[in-house]
Amino acid sequence: MNSLNRNYHAYLNSNDPRMAGVSAYAIAYAEFEAENGTDVIPTDPALSDEALRDALMSFTKDGVVTDDTLDRAKDILGVGPEFGKIDQIHDTLPEPTSDTEPDTAD
Repeated sequence: MNSLNRNYHAYLNSNDPRMAGVSAYAIAYAEFEAENGTDVIPTDPALSDEALRDALMSFTKDGVVTDDTLDRAKDILGVGPEFGKIDQIHDTLPEPTSDTEPDTAD
């Protein structure tokens, strides 16, 4: 679990295979928040507690992630209303662009 306390750059640039699942989760969650805001609860199963639990299994020696461990990870990462690594990643993402073209009619 101490690996989660790394600088947020580690989530963006890590080559550590143990970090891959959590890194992908954190980046996807940050992108979701960039598009939808921080008050929206994601419905995508890839951003669920179970998806995070699966990603965290690579950090454990016995492959077990308790509810307390999951809650601690959510606090560190900043899942939901907490501020954490996801928010720091979110701040580095480019601003979302609009899919609509500006009205240029005279």
